[in-house]
Amino acid sequence: MAKLLSRIVAPVIEVDEDNVASNLHDYTYGITSDPLTQFACVFAALIHDCDHYGVPNQQLIAEKAPLAHKYRNRSPAEQNSVNIAWKILMKSNFTTLREAIFSTEDEMRRFRQLVVNGVMATDIADKEMKNLRNARWAKAFSTEALPGECARTNINRKATIVIEHLIQSLDVAHTMQHWYIYTKWNELLFQEMSLAYMFGRSEVDPAESWYEGELRFFDHYIIPLAKKLSECGVFGVSSDEYLNYAIRNREEWERRGSEMVEGMKERFQQKLRNEYGEAVGTCRFGNQSTALGIDRTPIKE
Repeated sequence: MAKLLSRIVAPVIEVDEDNVASNLHDYTYGITSDPLTQFACVFAALIHDCDHYGVPNQQLIAEKAPLAHKYRNRSPAEQNSVNIAWKILMKSNFTTLREAIFSTEDEMRRFRQLVVNGVMATDIADKEMKNLRNARWAKAFSTEALPGECARTNINRKATIVIEHLIQSLDVAHTMQHWYIYTKWNELLFQEMSLAYMFGRSEVDPAESWYEGELRFFDHYIIPLAKKLSECGVFGVSSDEYLNYAIRNREEWERRGSEMVEGMKERFQQKLRNEYGEAVGTCRFGNQSTALGIDRTPIKE
């Protein structure tokens, strides 16, 4: 996060010495001259998985979970994260922090909107939202000017899109870093999803398709996202660095991924045995955790 933001706030570019501030403002679509926007990005990245339930939105919807009903089956995990974090921010013990972030009602509303947009951008499974973001990208970075549209409108659209893709890249940043970082967080996600399967909160054992799924994830999301960071022109050499890491991790996973999945399965089974006993490998637990009020009756395979 710090590296990408530093490229926006202090980009390495040639500028007109007589118009440095103006040049930097235009180059970063206004983000470099707006501390509130910069902190909104940091805040959104910090809270975007607040109170995460350990399963994707589709599962919450399938279970008819109260959280899904509350948000009408639209990005329930993301909306929940924003609302919980915002309630905490509004508490009296964070008065000084709020005063440092915004000083007027208008600034507060703008800060909240930036945070909401950023966190919602991490729901990449919502096809409608994804299509809208892709359409905005195509419109903003089209080489043809839109008839009747002022330059400010286009700059604002570009700033919005850059922020969305910044937060999206932070959500999956482990895939665009060193192999050790990628495999560490990949295995933690594997364990989380495998645990959901063991407790009946997923119909599919993630181990069955984890190797192929990671390759598809790189091909259809991670590498295209890294390319967009480069194409928008704001992040300088950092975007090239992330793209190169993504490509190398994809190549390494293709070579070693199958073997690594076997090791991940063994370590997960050992973790289950340590926590639930030796018989855990022969059964699944019934439905959700006791925290959600549902028992753990074994399901016979």
